[in-house]
Amino acid sequence: MSKYILGSRLNHKVLDSRVAATALWLVDLALIGTISAFFAALPLTWASATGTRFGRFLGRVFRNRTRHVCANLVLALPGTSPEEIEQLAEEVWGNAGAVFAEYPHLAKFTDPKHGLLRIETVEPDPAYCRPGTPVVFVAAHLANWEVACAAMTQLGIRSHALYAPLANPWLDRIMVRHRSKLGCETVSREAGLRGFLEALKSGEAPAMIIDRRIKGGKPIPFFGVDKDSSTLPAGLALRFDAPLVPVQVERHPGARFTVRFHAPLTPRDPDADMNAQALDLTCQIHEHYEDWIRARPGDWLCTSRIWLDSAIEAKAAPSGQDCPPGRDKAPAGV
Repeated sequence: MSKYILGSRLNHKVLDSRVAATALWLVDLALIGTISAFFAALPLTWASATGTRFGRFLGRVFRNRTRHVCANLVLALPGTSPEEIEQLAEEVWGNAGAVFAEYPHLAKFTDPKHGLLRIETVEPDPAYCRPGTPVVFVAAHLANWEVACAAMTQLGIRSHALYAPLANPWLDRIMVRHRSKLGCETVSREAGLRGFLEALKSGEAPAMIIDRRIKGGKPIPFFGVDKDSSTLPAGLALRFDAPLVPVQVERHPGARFTVRFHAPLTPRDPDADMNAQALDLTCQIHEHYEDWIRARPGDWLCTSRIWLDSAIEAKAAPSGQDCPPGRDKAPAGV
């Protein structure tokens, strides 16, 4: 929460001081812990609905952050009117709030008796569901992406989900505890490669979300504009000759979801070298993401910079489209 209030630059300055960082983390813990406890006390459907309203409220409060949402949506959905972009931005924030409210209830999604997940596999008898079969899963920040691991658990797949640790160590422990209810192993970004190599050697399944821009990534087209992206999932799948399976999550009313396991991706040129095949597979992953986001743009968590500012400005300039009137310009570094 503090990064939204302070902005990136000021937040980094505060974190440079051990005392100031500790004080800020305690404030975050008290605020977010209290809100999370409130949602935990509610039935899941109430929590999700209340979280949606809470998220929409945050979108109106954090107007600078909402500009990131608008800019991302404008680039991804050319030709969409400013009014539609504004409505979609509210939906993005509403979905984000619902996801936050659903964290204390994640354990419910692993139990089929609750009927919260509809699991679909494109293949009638996917080989990756057989015990001891290594597989690599990729997903996007759509709907509640966390429940993808719950679906894998229901299918009997032992998954290892990559996550980026939170700066606040106390909140990070809470998040890890929530995710542990999904039946998957959580793998810190700092230890991701080693953990994934061991998982694949054991016939288990790394799971990663790669729709964000990452430092040091490869430039891969995403909605027609290069985004620095991770080729790690593709590289691992190729190295271990494992299926690379895109997983799509769709939200339905009442905190219910469809988790769809698509057919494994294969290189379009199997004779190309390993690096070229990894780039091709990552392009294919992005093409799936584009289709999913176009179908349900309000379910996409795009509150951070997905592309470099220069790319967004160049793409948006021809249409002259911007965020809805009344939105404040975001200061640099927020």
